[in-house]
Amino acid sequence: MTRSHPLVTDLVLSPFGASSNELLDAAKCVEDSGFNGIWTLDHFSGAVAGKSWSHEPFTILGSIAAVTEKVRVGTLVANMMNRHPVHLASAFSSLQGISNARATLGLGSGAPPNTLFASEQTMINRQLHKDITRRKRLIETIQALRCIWDGGKDFEGEFTSFSNLTAIIPPGLPLPIVVGANGFEMIKIAVEYAEGVNIRVGPSIEKLVREASILAPNDGFEISIHENFDLNHPYGGDVDSWMELGVHRRACMVSAPFDLQTISDIGLRLNR
Repeated sequence: MTRSHPLVTDLVLSPFGASSNELLDAAKCVEDSGFNGIWTLDHFSGAVAGKSWSHEPFTILGSIAAVTEKVRVGTLVANMMNRHPVHLASAFSSLQGISNARATLGLGSGAPPNTLFASEQTMINRQLHKDITRRKRLIETIQALRCIWDGGKDFEGEFTSFSNLTAIIPPGLPLPIVVGANGFEMIKIAVEYAEGVNIRVGPSIEKLVREASILAPNDGFEISIHENFDLNHPYGGDVDSWMELGVHRRACMVSAPFDLQTISDIGLRLNR
């Protein structure tokens, strides 16, 4: 599939070790500098990044939405293991309302066992699952969310259920979902169940982007990549190579203390 979209750049504001005010100041700078969107991570413990704290993503994004007007906001990605789908639906619909429908729900399957990020689940005594089980649970989570959004009262799955559910979601709010992927199987889930895929940059990134482009069900399906923001590069990274590969959006991670002047300079340069 040949993509006609221009490449846009978003920033992912790392919550690790950043104060709430730092995150809000960075968000205002990101919008003023012409970036398209602001994302944040879903980690409740700063220990997984060697920091002393983190932040709850929907709370931070709601605050960011309240002090901005144009930028899109979203989770990259919300860990399905951290919330029951009903709680996730309530959190995201609240963010969607505060942002005037500028929000996107980035959703992931959680970390595999025996990895650093999986340590968060062991902190709260959650069972850790193998890849295939987590993929099944992710599909079920998306199905449950769609059910809630469509006004469904009952859902019975292998991993989650609810019954007699009423009065959860305000009417008229969109539910755009992007699946975080680092392999082919997750890309297939994104293509079938979501509006886009976000692929973390790694050794197989070119192959995975090409596979996503081939499988994309329509021109509206968005392919994005997740990489670190290079503050020493005039455009924060190699924009041309991503455009040539067919990427629509890049989401670039920045960490506190945020270099607002450099972020502003790069943003204005990108949007001349």
